[in-house]
Amino acid sequence: MKVLLINPSIREWSRPNVAPLGLMYIASVLRDSGHEVEIMDINAFRWDHDEVEERISKADFDLVGIGAIVTVYKYVKWLVSVLKKYHPGRKIIVGGSVGTSIPRIVLEKAGADICCIGEGEVTAREVVECLQRGGDLSKVDGIWYRAEDGSIQQTPPRAPIADLDSIPFPAWDLVPMDIYLRNPVGAPNRNKWIDGSVGEDTVLSMNLSATRGCPYQCIYCYHDFMGQKYRHRSPGNIIAEMKELRDRYEVPYFHFVDDEFCLKKNFVFEFCEGVVKEFGKTVTWGCSGRVNLMTEEMIRTMSMSGCVLLAYGIESGSQKMLDIMKKKVTVEQAKEAIGLTIKHIGWADCSFIVGLPGETRETAQETVDFCKETGLKPEVIFFATPYPGTELYDIALRDGKIKDEEQYILNLGEQGEEVRVNFTHMSDEELVEVQESMISELDAWNKIKHPEAR
Repeated sequence: MKVLLINPSIREWSRPNVAPLGLMYIASVLRDSGHEVEIMDINAFRWDHDEVEERISKADFDLVGIGAIVTVYKYVKWLVSVLKKYHPGRKIIVGGSVGTSIPRIVLEKAGADICCIGEGEVTAREVVECLQRGGDLSKVDGIWYRAEDGSIQQTPPRAPIADLDSIPFPAWDLVPMDIYLRNPVGAPNRNKWIDGSVGEDTVLSMNLSATRGCPYQCIYCYHDFMGQKYRHRSPGNIIAEMKELRDRYEVPYFHFVDDEFCLKKNFVFEFCEGVVKEFGKTVTWGCSGRVNLMTEEMIRTMSMSGCVLLAYGIESGSQKMLDIMKKKVTVEQAKEAIGLTIKHIGWADCSFIVGLPGETRETAQETVDFCKETGLKPEVIFFATPYPGTELYDIALRDGKIKDEEQYILNLGEQGEEVRVNFTHMSDEELVEVQESMISELDAWNKIKHPEAR
């Protein structure tokens, strides 16, 4: 079958710098199964609506898949309408966090035909094969779909992919790699919260994924593998991908976009050993860490193998707030991890959240004091934003703070830009003043507001 995969536009005020790995993995799996695949990368090229509509009108495909995060639901809904206009007989599959977290809304309100829940590689292949032979979608695990009678049906959850090494490398040839390579991700992207602009001497970079799943249950956090067992690729498989990227595209910096790269210490040490053996000191890389998992030996080893960025979601310098958000860390663990990271890597890339339930001016001041004590300049200070599929979203629904779910999701945008739901006893204006004061006093990166992101 001819399969068209679409990557919608996101964060249009900044340059496109994160290659759509989810769609690229699915494209590789489908090609290996004998299907003809094309990726329409709207985000990379930043076509306007007229250009997108013209390209869709001329597209030749048997079925189409859209992969996106929930904050671009409004764009996805528009895409579905355009696809239905020009290709009314073609099935539309939606995946990523928008399909996984709000499948009923995507099917009932946006008009898609199928939602792929969670990991998409095996599910997408089975859906395509099922539609190709005119089979029964109820036999495909891991989807929601609209039945012939118009009802919304849900199949059993799909078992997580046990062997991540079995997934082929992403289909780099189907996206404009020159755009992604030259718009930096991770450590080289110091203008991330301005416009993502780069200097002439900025190194090429590429995002990778080494692990899936997270055992923690922070109330604000959503990811595509929620509730699934933590898994990681073998270090050898990851390094083979890095080597191919270096050989084919001369990539010297690799950024891992995983939620919990550092969960398994043995994995981290083996990976670092493999990087040194394969690349010596010719590559650098970055990833996320978690303050309760880090040790000096681990951070030192990571640094010696080329790690130049360790990103932490610190979220707050108040133990009260850390407990409320179920972070399962202490302020002292955060201080120690930041100190060790600065000692061995030179800096710590940290984000914070303001405005969760229980937040006050006093708890916000604790975060300011924490940053000053640790010598930390935050990358970003977000407003607490409830996303579908999180406990925080359930709290917002329970407390009547979200009246119309689809309308709320249509208005979602950059979480640091605007108060979407206020969980505090402060007014919206007071909460904005607190956040802006924190950003100014701590010299955080996200000083600029982007009206088009609202």
